[in-house]
Amino acid sequence: MDAIRRAHRVRWSDCDMHGHVNHTAYLVWFEDLRVAHWESLGQSFKPHSVGPVVGQLSVRYLAPLAFGDEVELVLAVPSLRRTSFVHEYTVLKNGERVFECTAVIVCVDNAAGTRIPIPPEARALMIERDGAQAEG
Repeated sequence: MDAIRRAHRVRWSDCDMHGHVNHTAYLVWFEDLRVAHWESLGQSFKPHSVGPVVGQLSVRYLAPLAFGDEVELVLAVPSLRRTSFVHEYTVLKNGERVFECTAVIVCVDNAAGTRIPIPPEARALMIERDGAQAEG
């Protein structure tokens, strides 16, 4: 699997008073994919487990979307380091990019609140299945 892909129809609640998708809605859409990806790595969100925390976001809004638009959400994992990995998020409308975002996801010990290495089984899956390249 090189990327996770999911069809999405823009909901009324995603839009603002100007009739286009509010800038925060895109990030909520990708939260759903981020959770699905973490669980696909055999990880969980239990209180005493490793947690994926968004450490950095870089966002580009390329074209507006409106209520009812049919889009495709794409999550790819291009790279990872010792305690973090990168998600690239893309929204496509009719095959054209309308939104892109790079997120640095940091692994944290939920009980202690400190950075910890990516769990070995998750690391292996991101490299072998998702095509992530190890850096640093």
